[in-house]
Formats: sequence, C-alpha cells, structure tokens
Amino acid sequence: MNSQKSIIVVMSPSRRATPALHRAMAYAHHTNAILHLLLFDYYGPIDHSRTIFGDEVADRARHDFLDERMKWLTSEAGALAQQGIRVECDVIWAPSPYKSIIGKILEIKPDLVVKDVDCETQGEQLLRPSSLDWKLLRLSPAPLMLVHPRSKLVPHHVLASVDVTVAGDEGQLNDRVVETAQSLASLSEAQVDLVSIFSYVPLDTYASGFIADTFDIMNTAHRESLEKFAAKHKIRPMQVIRRSGFDVSESIASCARDRSADMVVLGSAYRSGFDRIMFGTVAEGLIRKLQCDVLLVKPVGFEMELSKHLKIPEQHVETGTKKSVEA
Repeated sequence: MNSQKSIIVVMSPSRRATPALHRAMAYAHHTNAILHLLLFDYYGPIDHSRTIFGDEVADRARHDFLDERMKWLTSEAGALAQQGIRVECDVIWAPSPYKSIIGKILEIKPDLVVKDVDCETQGEQLLRPSSLDWKLLRLSPAPLMLVHPRSKLVPHHVLASVDVTVAGDEGQLNDRVVETAQSLASLSEAQVDLVSIFSYVPLDTYASGFIADTFDIMNTAHRESLEKFAAKHKIRPMQVIRRSGFDVSESIASCARDRSADMVVLGSAYRSGFDRIMFGTVAEGLIRKLQCDVLLVKPVGFEMELSKHLKIPEQHVETGTKKSVEA
C-alpha cells in the first residue's frame, strides 16, 4: 500500500472538509497517489418534477444541482493541488448511492477507498456505521477505510486481526490483512500488532477427560499456528496478542482498547454463494464495538465475482463535470 497509485475519497454531501479527506491527503503526500474526490448526491423532487414539468426543466434543475456542488468540489481540489497533490474530482447523481460508489470503484480500481463514519455522541463513542457504510463494507472490492470523526491525522498504532485456524482462500486473506496493515503503517511509522483469538465454547467438562485433551490439542495448535504466522511476516513476539474467549469480537475489541489501537485491520470473505455476502458474526460484531478507525480487506478474486453478480446502473454524470485539477 506504500506504492499507492490512486485513492478514492467519498466526500460528504454536507460539503465540508472531514477527517477522511485529511487522512487521504496525508497518504497522498507520502505516496504521490492521485486523489479522486467523489461526491455522490441526489435530490428526489428533481426527478419527480419530470412528470410535472417535463424533461427539459428536470434536466436543467439537475444540471444546476450538480454544478453547484462541482464548484465547491473544484475549489477544494484546487487547494489540494496548491499543496502538490494530484487531484481529480467528480460529482455523481446517485439515486442508489452504494451502487454508484461501487461502480466508481470498479471503474477507477483504487488502492484504497476512504470514507467518514459516524460514532456515538455520548459515552464510549463507538462506531455507528450507516446503512450505506454496511453495504460498502460488504461490497467494496478495494480496501475500505472508515475514519472515526475524532481520529488523528494518521494512525500511530495499527492492530491486524487474523484467524490462523483457517486455510485455503481464507488463510490467504490473513496474509493480505497483515501485508495491508504493515504497508499502511509504514506511511506514518505506526506500530503494528497482530491479534488472534482462540475461540471455544465454555464447558465445565473441559477440566478432564477426552474433551479436555481435545481442548489442549486445539489450543496448542492455535498457539503454534500463530507463532508460525507471525514469524512469516517478521512480527516480533512482543507485538503478538493471543487470547482465548467465546465472544471473539469482544475479545478483539478489548485488545484494541488495551493497546490503544487507533485502527483495526480485518478481512471479510464471501460464503455460501455470492448472493449471500456477509462478514460473519465476528467482523460485523467487532465493528460495532470499536472506538477507532477500521480498514476492511477483501480476498483475491472478490472484484471479479462482484462484477458478475452486482448490476451497476449507468452513472449519471453531467457532461464535463469530471475534472483534473492542477495548481
């Protein structure tokens, strides 16, 4: 990821600079990546007016709506270009925001997608992803970073979460998670810790007999697998966290709190047919318990499967709205 060529920033329709934009700017400075500032917006009454006032009036209203936003976005992009950042910007009429965003990701093929996420306003300030965020988490073929509103400019302590009990394609996803975390951390000289949870169902009978022997065998296998995996990626023992627990998501979230991690990197695979994409209870439950940024990584081949099964509507972009901005 330290060789990033392009980064998509999903800009806020509220038209203001946000932590996600500042994060992407910092990465672009380090990697000379092109920043794609994309603003997805929609106003239903404009489409509805077509049935009352006709196509010409509706088209003009939509053009003015998008043009106003493009003027703001071009101004933001110009300020970045003055800092030496290569910037492209686009405003997209998006009745279905998640499909429009996924369509742009498939078109641009970025190394990273950065977006803001809300959090609880009281108490622990846990992440509070919107319905759009959940759809993007499930469907984005590019690594998706959700930035907490109180995040630092760049993360300083990254926690990579893996499940060393799996093999095959999901086992390769572990490699992608750690490699992504390490590459990203190198951009800000952040520390990377590795966490894996040995999951078990609490039973009194673990104390003796066959079940106890089986538990010990599995526990030992998990520990040895984690040690081997950490050595493969040159992660020192002091950076490896291993815990046992029934609630894996809570155990990982607890590790993130204990280590004061400001970003958790995890993987998401598809199972049981592409029409039933899911995180699994661990990843989805974990995101709901985090107080920091999250970066979700997909397995190799996800983009190909996505393009086969998800029908992306034609993007409505007014002619001439896409701009490359120079200083």
